Amino acid sequence: MIINNNSASMMTLGELNKNISKGAKQLKKLALGERITGAGDDASGYSISERMRVRIRALDQDEQNVQNGQALLNVAEGAIQSQIELMKTIKQKVIDADNDTNTDVDRATIQKEINHAYQQIEDIAQETNYNGVRLLVGDHVEETVRSWVLKSNSSLLEGSDAMNMINVIPNVYPTLNGITGPFDLFQPAKIEQTTLDSVGFSPAISFTGGTDHLFTFDSSYNTVDSLDGTSLMIGGGVFVLTKTPSSTHEYGGRIESSAIYIPPGNRTEIDISVCQSIQDVLAAIKAKSGYNVDYGVDANGANYLTASQDIRGVQLIGATATVTTASPTGLFSSPSYFSGGTNPSGGNAQDPDSAPPQPGTKATFSLNGVVADTGITIERDNYKYMLRFVAGNSAAVQSTPPNGVTSVGVDYSGSFRFGAFDATISNGQLTLEVRMAGKDGNRYKVTDGIEGKTYEYLSTTAINGTSSRKDAYATVDVSGYTDVDALINDFKGKAIMYSRDVYYAQYPHFNYSSINKYDCFEFIDSGSSDPVYSMYKINKDRILDLDNLRTSVANGKSIGDAFAELFTEKLKSNAYYNGRVIKATDNSGQTVGVSFKAIIDGKTGNNEKLFLAQGQLRSYTLDYGKWFTENPNLSIPDFLNNKGFRAYCASCDNQVFNFHFITDDLPEGPRPEADPGGEDIKHIYINVSNVTDASSLVQAIVDQATPELTGSDPDLNHFMRLIADGDKLIIYDERRISDDDLRYGTDRNGNLLYEYQWDDTYNVGGAKIADGVWDNVEIGERKIYAKDLIIHHTDHASMNIHLKIPQTTLDHLFGYEPGSQDWSEFNVMTSKSREELLGNRAGTTRSGKHISKDEEGLLDRALNYLIGANCLVGAQNMRLKMTEENIVSQREGTVASESTIRDANMAKEMTGYTKANVLAQASQSMLAQANQNSSGVLRLLQ
Repeated sequence: MIINNNSASMMTLGELNKNISKGAKQLKKLALGERITGAGDDASGYSISERMRVRIRALDQDEQNVQNGQALLNVAEGAIQSQIELMKTIKQKVIDADNDTNTDVDRATIQKEINHAYQQIEDIAQETNYNGVRLLVGDHVEETVRSWVLKSNSSLLEGSDAMNMINVIPNVYPTLNGITGPFDLFQPAKIEQTTLDSVGFSPAISFTGGTDHLFTFDSSYNTVDSLDGTSLMIGGGVFVLTKTPSSTHEYGGRIESSAIYIPPGNRTEIDISVCQSIQDVLAAIKAKSGYNVDYGVDANGANYLTASQDIRGVQLIGATATVTTASPTGLFSSPSYFSGGTNPSGGNAQDPDSAPPQPGTKATFSLNGVVADTGITIERDNYKYMLRFVAGNSAAVQSTPPNGVTSVGVDYSGSFRFGAFDATISNGQLTLEVRMAGKDGNRYKVTDGIEGKTYEYLSTTAINGTSSRKDAYATVDVSGYTDVDALINDFKGKAIMYSRDVYYAQYPHFNYSSINKYDCFEFIDSGSSDPVYSMYKINKDRILDLDNLRTSVANGKSIGDAFAELFTEKLKSNAYYNGRVIKATDNSGQTVGVSFKAIIDGKTGNNEKLFLAQGQLRSYTLDYGKWFTENPNLSIPDFLNNKGFRAYCASCDNQVFNFHFITDDLPEGPRPEADPGGEDIKHIYINVSNVTDASSLVQAIVDQATPELTGSDPDLNHFMRLIADGDKLIIYDERRISDDDLRYGTDRNGNLLYEYQWDDTYNVGGAKIADGVWDNVEIGERKIYAKDLIIHHTDHASMNIHLKIPQTTLDHLFGYEPGSQDWSEFNVMTSKSREELLGNRAGTTRSGKHISKDEEGLLDRALNYLIGANCLVGAQNMRLKMTEENIVSQREGTVASESTIRDANMAKEMTGYTKANVLAQASQSMLAQANQNSSGVLRLLQ
């Protein structure tokens, strides 16, 4: 008997094992809550789920990174806010210090507080850190900016030094006046005499035709007796002819019907009692009068006098006056003089570099404690003034001349005019002030008391006669010109001048410093293509434009008429010159030019000279055309960058104007003032980025510098001026040679000198010019640092957030290059430094300087920088917050997606588990039954 396998049992066992295995898997899913517990459960689902789990873990770390970044920025933001609060306090203290209720001692105390605040700001910047990482000191160059660099000493700027100069100015003087060179010098401002033979200036035209003043006596004067009691005036003196001279009377009083009183010193009594003839009388007049007086008998037998000054008969109207004696005041030592009078002094008011003009002061005299019935007498030369004090408070009463006594009450209080004085009396104190300023007032002598005297002024009769004279003239004859342009070319840039030297000889008592030696008429040609000929160089008031001749001749006038009218039209409104400059005609009545009447009347005028001169400005010509020709193939703007030249004021050794070529914009903020060691440095920037050749360079200099040199800023609007002459630049001092300057005389060659002349004799020290820019303020490049931090918020190395935290050290706040300055320099101890800290508004004036545009103060700039830095930190913090929210959103979405794929459906899995469990139990029951069948067969075999 063969016994085969129990196939039922084996089948049942297999089903049991399957159900047990299914149950175990379902139990594992239920225990883990996951549908996929291994790759075998769902290979593609498992792969997707694992990648999502990697993403979820990365997002978890991203979120932590961003949160740490926010914490870091919070630290930085708090530190910067502390710096802002400190800077607010500093500004408050500077405003306090700028108030003049504080003394310098107070400001020094305020500065100590400010210094501590500065130090605290710097400490915060240096020490603020997060986990050992310094946050406010940068390690990355964020940008490079152009900035002002202030050096301690001035020097030739880099790029403008000796190796890099353009070299259009010769190096003539290594040093001058203690100023380091090398330099050349401006041409001196002067007038040089020149010739023009075609019109007689070879070298000068003499005045001719002048005759002395001639006074011919009337024929009725045929005896000495007929002249007794007569008078005449020669020049400014009155001469009385008398046969009975006496010390008991005087001649004087009024002249004729006028109110003019002749003081005794201007009346000369001539004794004619010993004269036998009219000629003897004339000889006596000559002996007494001066004024080059001569006499004689003309062809008609008439007696005459000649003199260099005017002669005419005048009548003196007599008078009698009695002056009552007044007792001395006893208040001063008699005699006593006025004191305190000074003449004006100092330089030209138009020249700020000369000594400041000082006005003259008036001489004064004071008495304290005057009483009634006293008086004083004041004298100078032949003038006498008497002041009597009377009882009461009556105002000043001045008697009619000639006695000249003024009375005033001792109790009067007020001011009044007294002779040549302004008087004030109050509480018995008298103050007298000479009406005109000057030291001449110190000559007034005061004598105590008034001498009683009767003044008797006898009348005279005027000598009858006729007066005549001829004045000297000099003529500029232009009749030889047939071409008006030829005349213009000969005269342009020149001046017709005539000397007044004879005026000094005639009136030596005049103050030379107040009288002009020369009259000058200067020719310009506004129609010339050469700009130099359109400029005046001597005297602005008497400029004659030759271009008017072209118009006049074109309208049909002769050259002679046009030339003469050029003068007469210009001068006809001038009372002094109207009639002194006239048309000159020939014998046929044709106008040939212009005639000038001598300054001095009569024969003396023949000594004057008319000459032709050329005026020269203090100037220098820079020939850029020549230099560019000699240096071709240049990249012109690049080569010119940071080069330039400098010119010094003619009357100030260390006042320099820099003309600085640049190709880029200037740094932001006001340029620091440059005044190291007392130097007066002025700076003008010329943008040369569009320059292509010499002429465009010259034009750029003129176009950009002229508005600065002539603008509203008095610091730049000085005397330096420019002219573009093609490829040449002319720089000049606009101070012309004026009449007042001509009085300074001539140099050894006979050339007229200007006050600021430079030669071997007149070493005034300015007027220097040199290549290169001399300054202690440079345009530098300053690096702006920031802390560059990476916040890794993705799972890629190239994808992250860069945090930029600006460096907030004081050099960044105040905008200076470390090493070139120090924060301790920004103090409140001077007005200038406070102005730099607080800034200025356009249209205002500070320290005498007009502010043309807004100037941001250093404190506002620092505050704006800190506020901007904090805004940047805050903005980045907001970004991190938004990034964190985004990460959270991504994580939630990824977790949800991964859960959908991997997480178990608990109800379904429980059903599957229950099913597997039920089947396993059924399988066990069936296996038991199947095993029982096997046992029955075996029993049968027993």
